[in-house]
Amino acid sequence: MAMRFIVHSSARNISEIVQRIRRAEELGYEGVFLADSHMRSLDPFQAMAVAARETRKILLGTAVTNIVYRDPTLVAGSFATLNEISGGRAIVGLGTGDGPVVSQGKNPTSLGRFEAGLAVIRELLHGRAVAVPTGKIALGIGRLPVPIYLSMEGPRGLQVAGRLADGIIFGSGFDLSVLQWARERIAAGAKETGRALADIDIMAAGMVFVDQDGDRARFAIRRRLANRAHHNFRYTLETVPPEEVDGVKIFMAAFEGAKTRPIEERIDPALVTDYLARRFSIAGTPEECIERLEILAAAGIRRVMVTPPDSAFDEIMERWGKEVMPHFQ
Repeated sequence: MAMRFIVHSSARNISEIVQRIRRAEELGYEGVFLADSHMRSLDPFQAMAVAARETRKILLGTAVTNIVYRDPTLVAGSFATLNEISGGRAIVGLGTGDGPVVSQGKNPTSLGRFEAGLAVIRELLHGRAVAVPTGKIALGIGRLPVPIYLSMEGPRGLQVAGRLADGIIFGSGFDLSVLQWARERIAAGAKETGRALADIDIMAAGMVFVDQDGDRARFAIRRRLANRAHHNFRYTLETVPPEEVDGVKIFMAAFEGAKTRPIEERIDPALVTDYLARRFSIAGTPEECIERLEILAAAGIRRVMVTPPDSAFDEIMERWGKEVMPHFQ
């Protein structure tokens, strides 16, 4: 069963990230998506533009940018430019804003404003004009179109993706029941605009760790997945089985009490339950990771975004590329 893999990374310095993207291309990853962590990482558009000149085929995107700091017209222009520089390899990764938005005292974009901004971006990136107070404008630069992927977890956000996105970066975990829950909401949104669920690519996303010692891998990934789990459950525990709710609530309270600490030091791994670890990560021996991925492939997932822990990023990216990915190519 064919499956393609995207690496999710931050960019702390340009030489490191260009080398990482080059190596990802050599290993056979389909793409690298960079975080847009305002004040914490390099500007992803500039970093990707440099990397585009140093690579030939790897896709380049954001996971994810937002319209809190970037006006929709700026997002469209930046991606159209990157798409020209890269020869058509750019992908928009967009969300309502988290991390650097909340940490600086700002609010994520409301879904109503987000959908309006998304509509502007989509129109511009398909070469169509949009209305502004002075009349109408269209992009006169760059290479079009550029596909748009949304990072959405809640039911209303998933419906927005169904209405307007080309794909979704599905960070709500690798649980098949949650995937089905999401598909129903994406399909409902797609139906509103005359589309079908099959028109929206669902990219499963989560943390990974591969090691010959499966128990070591499953323990090592717990610190890294905590931030993703917390992000999913800030607004609702709708997708959590009743028997797991108490454990998730204890985890959430502990995580929120340590917001000022570095991302991989915010939680005692013992508070990351087995349920959270399995839902938000694929970790274990190469054979165990392949088994998890085969289940996803059988459920129709053809693209997976993987995030190794920062503490062993390049090592795990290398192992995943050599010990897991060849099984699916």
